[in-house]
Amino acid sequence: MVKIPLNKNTIGNAEKKALNKVFDSGYMTMGKVTKEFEKKFAEHLGVKHAIYVNSGSSANLLAFSAIQDNDKFREKKQKNEFLKPGDEIIVPAVTWSTSIWPIAQTGAKAVFVDSEPDTLQMKVSDIKKAITKKTRAICMVHVLGNAGYINEVREICKKKKLWLIEDTCESLGVKNKNKYLGTFGDIGTFSFYFSHHITTVEGGMIVTNNDYIANKIMSLRSHGWTRDMNNSSYYEKKFPDIDPRFLFVNVGYNLRSTDMNAAIGLVQLKKLEKFNQRRHDIGKIWNEAFKGLQQKKLIQPMKITKNTKASWFGFPIICETQEIRDNLRIHLENNGIETRPIICGNMTKQPGIKNIKYRVSGKLIGADIIMDRGIFWGSSPDMTKSEVNYVIKVVNKFFS
Repeated sequence: MVKIPLNKNTIGNAEKKALNKVFDSGYMTMGKVTKEFEKKFAEHLGVKHAIYVNSGSSANLLAFSAIQDNDKFREKKQKNEFLKPGDEIIVPAVTWSTSIWPIAQTGAKAVFVDSEPDTLQMKVSDIKKAITKKTRAICMVHVLGNAGYINEVREICKKKKLWLIEDTCESLGVKNKNKYLGTFGDIGTFSFYFSHHITTVEGGMIVTNNDYIANKIMSLRSHGWTRDMNNSSYYEKKFPDIDPRFLFVNVGYNLRSTDMNAAIGLVQLKKLEKFNQRRHDIGKIWNEAFKGLQQKKLIQPMKITKNTKASWFGFPIICETQEIRDNLRIHLENNGIETRPIICGNMTKQPGIKNIKYRVSGKLIGADIIMDRGIFWGSSPDMTKSEVNYVIKVVNKFFS
């Protein structure tokens, strides 16, 4: 029996009430409630645009699609060169699969860089070495509630005129130097999956301060339609012979979410800071409790990067050996503590990678360590004091 699941249900009566209100309205697809959620989310993060979609994976797909060189009707020139087939995007080797597949879907090539076993983030020096004439973007993946070296990478992107995309699906609400992750780059993506920092059951968000990128994403989200674009009048004047209600200018998708999901999101957003503070506090308690094991180098919990206030998505550790990791996993599961690997491990070892074009920059030693010796368990904001202490007791018993 699972006593400590990877995540708990954080949806309560307020969310159910908001959902019922949408049902009673008779309008359940993307509409006014979605726009309100987008507005509140943008205000919370201090950005100009927020675009709600049906998942974090879709958010990533639209982020990479937005920088493709496939818009023949662009209104203004952009500072960075757009993505063409065969161009390269730098990504960490330790990430979720949907940070990778959209790159291939645009016709570009993923360039894998190693991840540090302690922080789980890409090294800045490795990123610099991976840049070539074909590089068009860097995708920073802020892993498990920690921040990548975002300020340093932002400077690289400015200097090299590269797009900076922040995959913040696992780090919503985390700040570095008192600025929210996802707002440093050109585009930030977020996930509201059931187990994430807040949930809309399924859902995702894209944020940007770039008007052109925002409008393109709004169009791509809905079939390539101009209907939701802020600059739809530009296209209506350009194509006066076409009914402006049904004008399509991009090769789009249907990645819209619904007002039902957005209603849940509006309630959850009010709880975000409280949730994240609790996750932060749980991480501090466990870090302190396992100091002795760290000093003996039996385990290494995730090291938080400088100037970051983390919100632990889970509690990841790297064990001294793979054998210890495997035996600890069995011990935890037998005692009702659910576990999982750290994301997908080294993505270049996943069989699906053989279906795409990619390049590896340098050796992926850290990624292999994370895959072979890494594990994490949940740190839900609804965990009780006794549950937090139970995890400490079970882990310490294994090493006693």
